[in-house]
Amino acid sequence: MSVVIGAWFAFAGGVAALAGLTAMHGTRRLRRTGVRTWAMVLPLPGPAGEVSDRAMLQYTLQDGRVLERICPGPPRPADGQRVLVWYDPVDPQDVLIYGRNGRFANRAFLTAGALFIVLGIWIAAVGR
Repeated sequence: MSVVIGAWFAFAGGVAALAGLTAMHGTRRLRRTGVRTWAMVLPLPGPAGEVSDRAMLQYTLQDGRVLERICPGPPRPADGQRVLVWYDPVDPQDVLIYGRNGRFANRAFLTAGALFIVLGIWIAAVGR
């Protein structure tokens, strides 16, 4: 039974580690091959005219089109603030905001995944 439990821990750790590695790869890809531009942070109206806790990014593409996209992830930048972003020229909705790329979260997923893999192997090998 401990082998099955250990295998489940190792599998869950592998999924978490893969998620962290994938996010890190996406961040590096956008920084290397993405197009850099400035974006304006706009308030996103919520239900019944209330101000939402999310924000909207408005940025101009190389061909002059203006795109608006909901700001990815917390924390929310201040309204009216200009932020540096990288976007994928093939998919301009894929955006990375300078300084808010989830670097800590990506490393946490990778670290937790590695720990779960080691714990799973240990449970399978030592557990009785």
